[in-house]
Amino acid sequence: MSAPARRDLRARRTPRTPWRFFVLQAVVLLLVLAVGAFAAWPIYRSAAFVIVVAAALVAGTAIAAAGLRWRLNGWWIALAAIATYVVLGLPLAAPGSLGSLPQALQGLRGVVTAPVTGWKDLLTLELPLGSYQATLAPALLVFLGSTVLALSVAWRGGRWWPLAVVTALVPTVFGVAFGSTAPMPGPAVGPVALSREALVGMAALVAALIAIVWRTTADRRRAIATATAATGVRSGSRPIRGLAGRIATAAGMVAVGLVGATIVAPWALAGAPRDVLRADVDPRLELAAELSPLGQYRTWFSDDRFDQPMFRVTAPEGVDRVRLATLPFYDGRVARVVDPAAPAGDPRSSFTRVPSALPAGAGSVTGSARIAIEGWDGVWMPTVDAVTSVDFDGADAATLADGFYYNAETSAGVQLADPGLQPGAEYRQGTARPEAVPALGSLEPARGTPTLGDDVVPESLVRWMDEHANGSGGAGLEHLIDLLRARGFLSHALTIDTAAPPAWITDLGDYAFQPSRAGHSTDRIDQLFGDLLAREDEVGGEDDAALVAAIGDDEQFAVAAMMIADRLGFDARIVVGMRLQSTDDTLATCDDGLCTAGDISAWLEVRGLGPDWVAVDVTPQHAVFPSPDTQQRQDPKIPTDVRQEQAETVQPAEANPSDGGRSPSDDTATSRDLTALWTALRIGGISLLVLLLLVGPFALIVLAKLVRRRGRRASTDPVERFTGGWQEFVDSAVDHGLPGPGSLTRQELVVAYGGSVGATELATLADRSVFDAAPPDEDEAERFWRIVESERSRLDEGLGFWARLRARVSLRSLVRRERRVGRAQRLPRGRRDR
Repeated sequence: MSAPARRDLRARRTPRTPWRFFVLQAVVLLLVLAVGAFAAWPIYRSAAFVIVVAAALVAGTAIAAAGLRWRLNGWWIALAAIATYVVLGLPLAAPGSLGSLPQALQGLRGVVTAPVTGWKDLLTLELPLGSYQATLAPALLVFLGSTVLALSVAWRGGRWWPLAVVTALVPTVFGVAFGSTAPMPGPAVGPVALSREALVGMAALVAALIAIVWRTTADRRRAIATATAATGVRSGSRPIRGLAGRIATAAGMVAVGLVGATIVAPWALAGAPRDVLRADVDPRLELAAELSPLGQYRTWFSDDRFDQPMFRVTAPEGVDRVRLATLPFYDGRVARVVDPAAPAGDPRSSFTRVPSALPAGAGSVTGSARIAIEGWDGVWMPTVDAVTSVDFDGADAATLADGFYYNAETSAGVQLADPGLQPGAEYRQGTARPEAVPALGSLEPARGTPTLGDDVVPESLVRWMDEHANGSGGAGLEHLIDLLRARGFLSHALTIDTAAPPAWITDLGDYAFQPSRAGHSTDRIDQLFGDLLAREDEVGGEDDAALVAAIGDDEQFAVAAMMIADRLGFDARIVVGMRLQSTDDTLATCDDGLCTAGDISAWLEVRGLGPDWVAVDVTPQHAVFPSPDTQQRQDPKIPTDVRQEQAETVQPAEANPSDGGRSPSDDTATSRDLTALWTALRIGGISLLVLLLLVGPFALIVLAKLVRRRGRRASTDPVERFTGGWQEFVDSAVDHGLPGPGSLTRQELVVAYGGSVGATELATLADRSVFDAAPPDEDEAERFWRIVESERSRLDEGLGFWARLRARVSLRSLVRRERRVGRAQRLPRGRRDR
């Protein structure tokens, strides 16, 4: 068929629509999309988000208008939308990557992969996201795609126009589904407090009703105008009464929705959690599989690590500690960073990725610290005070930023990138700390009962507390911890080489070694207080120097102090880190900001009725030695020499692997380095995934048409083989841009398609197969399908490669409502003979 003939057929469309219809249709749909922007605002809270939404709406409107003006195929419109997304993505969705070419390439990669992997960032990052990396790419994709699809469907009319309103509501669903798990407060109307989510729902309902009512009214007016032009008969008076009734009905629906949202819903849902996608994502990152940093405490004091520089800290004035890990959980065996049994909503176990910035608390003093890694290589990331922002330096800055997770409740961060923090890595951290931290003695208990059960807290500790209680609240806690430290003695080992004392003993100066067992289980704490009680029962009195009996280090004393604080009603947690400065000369500190392995320490943080956590040092003294008779009750003076390289720890049947070693599934044996192989497989897999995403939909369409054609040709009913062949010919013509059959007969449709000899013969044979008295035979069916294939090839004549490809992947023949001959319309063979 010639190109002019095709243009003539394509020109046979519905009467021209006034341009005002297109403008008003765009306005009402953009109003619905604007509600989606309002819903998604809390996710980003950034001016960059406003720019992205505005650009997406403008670009989407332009693409839909161009598709309508030049009557572009749906695939061309989709291709234009994808190209626009990629072009706008880098400057709008990843503005922070424009600093250099490597960063730009990284940002472009994030924009391209955002349709597949960007959703994880939205669910694992702490809100608001701002313009962090390429997190704006999903928003650009949602608003651009929704605008293009909604306007294209609405402007092209047809019975599918309600899908345009549904599509315009997608950004609202996006904003609600990826929003915060906590409802956001909204304005109060009298005694009723509205949530922001209720306002979003009401706004979306009203905007959708406006779009639907306007479109139905506009279609009715166009239909009346068309009928008037065709018949010359004008309608009488305007149906004001009917219009008023519809408006009243719509207003009633909105009123019912408002009443439900403002009165019934807040009352019914009071105290109920808000279920969103973020609530179903567990961000604990399997940190429970890591060894407890408190359980590894003594490994820092080995000679090969004691003097090794770990990192250098430059902190604001007044900052005295560097935090490595916070351990708020204790189960009687080990203190943990996260609790595997804790619910998903427990903030103490929730580590999330950090966007561009986190808000500082009210009344906080902000500053900036800089940390340079030298020998540190653990997953626990050094931080100072509360983190407000983290900016990594170097070529691997983007990788380290992706691997940094932070827990705002415990003020602790972890670095899970591969390979993680390495010597030479540097980062700048924004800090925030309370302007004034209350004294420990001024704290009031937060509760009246402990959280640790009697099966966790040893009876010896309870007895020791009862015998030495002096005061209540923070003053009583301070007295007990000071007494525990004064009657304890510092020791980091069970055995030493007396001929060559370890470095930690040399560093303490005038020190007499006392052996102490590692571990911080309930049994070990029971031994600690059992020794104290035994010495007190033996000696008596209140002289601390004569009552020194508890031998251990921060590992045991931090857990003991945590139990004491919990029994007194305080929230308590253990912190492993290093001190930058201290007023107590006996405590280890980092010299000039350079922290070595020997500077490691553990302390307690307690909180009363207020929001602030107060740090409490628990390190025992090492100046006053235990008396000789106490030493006799300790471990043998010449204990068995345990060689670590030959010793094998045997776990009890019910022991937790993290108490003394890794789980049995951990394979620590040396294996081949398969890093390059896995990298190649990962790159190949990602490339294959991208290829499937790009080519897969087109290949699926071609496959569906091939299966349909084979099914029609292989039908066992000769009549269905003829009618199926005719439908195959019509589908091919429709895919090539020709109009559908509508109500035309086969012969009329052949004339409309150009009246070729082959098409005419197809129409004749198809009519005979249905209406002739004699059924067609197999030879005629094969000949019919050869003509069909010939006509399909003829439709490609004069077309270029891209035009033929567009016909192959066209969806018009798959979604059109085919004109079929049903059983009720087909005469039985016997009745045809009459």
